[in-house]
Amino acid sequence: MSLNSNWTVEQRYRRIEDISQESIDAMVELRKQDSGYPSYHVAPKFGLLNDPNGLCFFNGEHHLFYQWTPVGPVHGMKYWYHLSTKDFVHFQDHGIGLHPDQDYDSHGVYSGGALVEKDHVLLFFTGNKRDEHWLRIPTQCLAKMSGDGKIEKHGVVIENEHYTEHFRDPKVWKQGDDYLMVVGAQTPQEIGSMVLYSSRDLINWQHKGPIQTRYNKLGYMWECPDFFEIDNQSVMLFSPQGVSSKNSYDFKNIYSVAYIIGERLNLDSVELENHQDIAQPDYGFDFYAPQTYLDDTGRRIMIAWVGLPDINTPSNKNQWEGMLSLPRELHIQGGYLVQSVLPEVKALQGEAFAVESELELDTTSFMVQLETEIDDFELTLSNAAGDNIVFRATEKEFILDRSKMSQLYAKKFGTMRKVPRLSTKQTIEVYVDRSVIEIFINGGKHTMTSRFFIDNLNVLSITGGVKTVYHTMCPIQGVND
Repeated sequence: MSLNSNWTVEQRYRRIEDISQESIDAMVELRKQDSGYPSYHVAPKFGLLNDPNGLCFFNGEHHLFYQWTPVGPVHGMKYWYHLSTKDFVHFQDHGIGLHPDQDYDSHGVYSGGALVEKDHVLLFFTGNKRDEHWLRIPTQCLAKMSGDGKIEKHGVVIENEHYTEHFRDPKVWKQGDDYLMVVGAQTPQEIGSMVLYSSRDLINWQHKGPIQTRYNKLGYMWECPDFFEIDNQSVMLFSPQGVSSKNSYDFKNIYSVAYIIGERLNLDSVELENHQDIAQPDYGFDFYAPQTYLDDTGRRIMIAWVGLPDINTPSNKNQWEGMLSLPRELHIQGGYLVQSVLPEVKALQGEAFAVESELELDTTSFMVQLETEIDDFELTLSNAAGDNIVFRATEKEFILDRSKMSQLYAKKFGTMRKVPRLSTKQTIEVYVDRSVIEIFINGGKHTMTSRFFIDNLNVLSITGGVKTVYHTMCPIQGVND
């Protein structure tokens, strides 16, 4: 059952000014009662959070926007919600950054990216419009944010002349004197692609077509495309839909995330040259629509939506859904896109102590570091009734098993996720925040990100003699104070 199944179109596409304060207060109160609402992850005060948008470093701060549907935990009228932070511990809440207030975005301000230019930020987004027959008319649009935080829209810059109604999520960068944009699109043959545009003035854009790879017939739509250069290589990062695999590991979610590493993007042939095989950055149950940006020190930072389209979670009954992943720094190592949690997040850690075999939890917001040199072990989070989620290892693979959660959902997509194990000896980091777990394995070459729901979670146990160090995690400030 999808998030939209119990909502009428009219209900989903109400604007925030059409929601009474009484209704908002009721949603906030239900959210506050939810023991699964995270402490050190960004989540909405109420309603639905999905794709991260407009990520950038500007005026000494990291700026985070995200897709927000305020009417409830449902996909409907989209806004961009705006937060900023200097340290990923203290956040400033700027409220709604972009409203659906123009004809071209009358049915939602859809996802997009940001480009910092001197004293302002260029915000590119998809304007979602529906006509009287409910046919979608998507356009790529531009807004600008000044140094004082004011945002002004500058209208449509690209109309849809080449693709189906699935044409969205622009991401822009600059190369020399040229602005380059990738957009997620579906070709007339209903094949997903990352399409390229170029411009000299931000107004007139030349359509250069889909970027060519060996994966020109992969799925029916590629959402949230990103293209960036890192460690002298080029990376295509995107969220393909309609993709599956016969092996035990890849593309097991309803929608997945993939990346392709190549030497360079040839702007003449629109080809990613000498590229590697497609790969996944995350093998958990809930990871989608990641976006990257550069900060002032040159770090390439990635943040994703912890959630998936068309999946209900138990958070819905408390009138909220979705959160942002922890910020992750990226590098390329051995052909992998390696991820590590930003050092700033370490400031949230409390005092460390060792766990021998079992720990009675007095908080459900914590992290553990595992030092392993053995083949088999298990880390289990459970309650007194025996409900649990288990992260286990064998000689050949890691397994995340949520088949015995208190509140089981999305069962038709399976209750286990697996990833190959690349070495016996390694350090593993596990971040738990009430109803979300982020696991960094294989030296950051893989991660496993998932929601989980265990009523009255109170025990952490470890088997196999793995050296385990536990830290409590303090809450971030300024998001829902």
